Amino acid sequence: MKIISVVTGTYNEEDNIGEFCQRVNAVFEKLPGYRYEIIVIDNSSQDGTVGVLRRLASTDPRIKVILNARNFGPIR
Repeated sequence: MKIISVVTGTYNEEDNIGEFCQRVNAVFEKLPGYRYEIIVIDNSSQDGTVGVLRRLASTDPRIKVILNARNFGPIR
Protein backbone atom coordinates (compact mmCIF):
# COMPACT_ATOMS: atom_id res chain seq x y z
CA MET A 1 0.00 0.00 0.00
CA LYS A 2 1.29 3.46 -0.88
CA ILE A 3 1.86 6.06 1.82
CA ILE A 4 1.53 9.80 1.36
CA SER A 5 3.05 12.35 3.74
CA VAL A 6 1.20 15.64 3.99
CA VAL A 7 3.61 18.24 5.39
CA THR A 8 2.67 21.69 6.63
CA GLY A 9 4.21 24.42 8.70
CA THR A 10 2.38 26.34 11.41
CA TYR A 11 2.83 29.57 13.28
CA ASN A 12 0.07 30.67 15.65
CA GLU A 13 -2.55 28.41 14.05
CA GLU A 14 -4.35 27.40 17.24
CA ASP A 15 -7.77 28.08 15.72
CA ASN A 16 -7.04 26.41 12.36
CA ILE A 17 -4.87 23.33 12.72
CA GLY A 18 -7.65 21.05 13.99
CA GLU A 19 -9.81 21.90 10.99
CA PHE A 20 -6.86 21.31 8.65
CA CYS A 21 -6.30 17.81 10.05
CA GLN A 22 -10.02 17.00 9.81
CA ARG A 23 -10.09 18.06 6.16
CA VAL A 24 -7.02 15.99 5.30
CA ASN A 25 -8.62 12.99 7.03
CA ALA A 26 -11.82 13.52 5.02
CA VAL A 27 -9.92 13.51 1.73
CA PHE A 28 -8.10 10.28 2.54
CA GLU A 29 -11.28 8.53 3.66
CA LYS A 30 -12.20 8.62 -0.04
CA LEU A 31 -8.85 7.08 -1.06
CA PRO A 32 -8.79 3.60 0.49
CA GLY A 33 -5.74 2.52 -1.52
CA TYR A 34 -3.45 4.88 0.39
CA ARG A 35 -2.05 5.20 3.84
CA TYR A 36 -1.09 8.67 4.99
CA GLU A 37 0.50 10.72 7.70
CA ILE A 38 0.25 14.40 8.54
CA ILE A 39 3.55 16.00 9.52
CA VAL A 40 3.14 19.38 11.18
CA ILE A 41 6.20 21.55 11.78
CA ASP A 42 5.50 24.29 14.31
CA ASN A 43 7.61 27.40 13.94
CA SER A 44 7.73 28.35 17.64
CA SER A 45 4.11 29.51 17.92
CA GLN A 46 3.29 31.99 20.66
CA ASP A 47 -0.36 30.93 21.10
CA GLY A 48 -1.84 27.53 22.03
CA THR A 49 -0.89 25.80 18.78
CA VAL A 50 1.58 23.44 20.46
CA GLY A 51 -1.02 22.24 22.96
CA VAL A 52 -3.53 21.61 20.19
CA LEU A 53 -0.91 19.72 18.16
CA ARG A 54 0.04 17.56 21.13
CA ARG A 55 -3.61 16.71 21.76
CA LEU A 56 -4.21 15.85 18.10
CA ALA A 57 -1.07 13.69 17.92
CA SER A 58 -2.01 11.84 21.11
CA THR A 59 -5.36 10.82 19.62
CA ASP A 60 -4.30 10.12 16.03
CA PRO A 61 -1.08 8.17 15.35
CA ARG A 62 -1.01 9.47 11.76
CA ILE A 63 -0.27 12.99 13.04
CA LYS A 64 3.42 13.68 13.64
CA VAL A 65 4.63 16.93 15.18
CA ILE A 66 8.00 18.66 14.93
CA LEU A 67 8.49 21.62 17.28
CA ASN A 68 11.14 24.14 16.30
CA ALA A 69 13.07 25.66 19.20
CA ARG A 70 12.78 29.10 17.62
CA ASN A 71 11.11 30.76 14.64
CA PHE A 72 12.78 29.75 11.40
CA GLY A 73 10.46 31.84 9.24
CA PRO A 74 11.08 32.41 5.52
CA ILE A 75 12.43 35.92 6.12
CA ARG A 76 15.01 34.84 8.71
